[in-house]
Order: sequence, then C-alpha cells, then structure tokens
Amino acid sequence: MTTEPPDGSFPAPYVARFRRLPPILMVAAGTLALAMSVRWIASAALHGHPDRVPPPLALAVASIVSAALGAGRLARGRRTGRVAFAVDADGILLVTWPDGVPRRFGWDEVSALVLFSRRTEFVHGTVRCVGVRLHPTAPGSPERHRAELEEAVSRHDLPLDVWERLRRLDRGPSGAGLEFAVSVHAEARGWRYDAARVRETMRLHAPGVPVVREPSERYYDLVGWRAAQEELRSALEDAELRHWC
Repeated sequence: MTTEPPDGSFPAPYVARFRRLPPILMVAAGTLALAMSVRWIASAALHGHPDRVPPPLALAVASIVSAALGAGRLARGRRTGRVAFAVDADGILLVTWPDGVPRRFGWDEVSALVLFSRRTEFVHGTVRCVGVRLHPTAPGSPERHRAELEEAVSRHDLPLDVWERLRRLDRGPSGAGLEFAVSVHAEARGWRYDAARVRETMRLHAPGVPVVREPSERYYDLVGWRAAQEELRSALEDAELRHWC
C-alpha cells in the first residue's frame, strides 16, 4: 500500500517515543519524598508527637505511588525500545493502554486511524488517544463482535443466567457511529504525537487509509463496545467451564 518514489527510496516512518526524563524525575522525587516522610515519622515517634504522623504517612504513600508509576513507565519504555507509536511501510505499531503491550497492525488489517481524546476523571483536562479501526472482517472489529454476540444469543445450550447476561450486552455502535469505532487504542501518556506529521506519513505510506479526528464527547461511542466484547468472552468461558464440570 506504500507508494514507492521513483528513486526507489521509501518515505521515512513516523515514530513517537516515550519520554525518559519525566519518569526519572517521578522516581527521584518519590524516593526523596519517601525518605523525608520516613524521617519525619521516625522523629515524631521518637519525640512522642503522634499528631505529626498522619501527614508524613500520607506523603509516604503518595511517594511510593509516584516512584512506582515512574519505574513502571521506564520499564515499559525499555520493553519497546521507547517506541510508543509508529507508522511505517509495514503498518502501525501501537503500545496499547493500559497493559503496555506493543501491537503491530499491517495495512491489510487497518481501515482507519482515529485521533481522539477522553476527559480525565480526577483533574480537569483531556488525554489524547490514538485508535486503530480494523476492517469489518478482522478479529476484534465491532462488526465481528456483533455477529459473535448474535450467534451466542441464538444458542440453545447456554444456561439461562448466561443467556440473560448476554442478552443485556451492548451490541456496539450502529449507523454513523460504527464507521470509526476503534478496535485498539493507546493513551498518549509519557509520549506525544504530532497530528499533522501523522497525517502526512499516513498519506505517504497508506494513501487509502483515512486519518479521522473525533471530539472527546464521542469517546464512549468509539471504545465503549469493547467492554461488551470482554463480557461476551467471559460469559462464554464461564458457560464452557460449567459444561465440563
């Protein structure tokens, strides 16, 4: 699908990498704050001031969380050579969120690249996301999910409670919402992407694959159906286990 220039060279890939400095600072700051909080707690206990313990204790917990998050991001970056997202002649590489697993999608699987965002829960703001929309016939597409769910609901060998569980599941988006519902996505945490450069690289490597930007209000429409997909798998596995017990 890549268009080869007359001179035989291929367009340069687009690569977004995990940043190294922020997680290093998180680990360093967390370790320093933890050491200070432990010192405060020990001093309060030694001098008989238990009323001074709770704030340092809360700081110690926050420090451990910060250091652990930073260490986790460093480890994730090492596993993937610090590559978070790439577009090249072979397809798209995406380090999925939240499991941090790198996944490669060839151009024969991809029907669209979707740029969107979601609103954060605890702090006002948004997190930018990159999503891959697979072809309708590919495993993991919303069309395949709907077909598998319809097939499962029509089965007569399922326990009644499992059948009821499946009947209540979301069958996924329909109409206009179905076109760009993403099969896999990554949140741009610890890395950034340049939308204009992504579009240009996609145009060179895969001119037939659109790059679509969706507003944060459509976040659930884009990814929400995947929760029902996981529930479908879980329900069928449960029914299978009961069958063999």
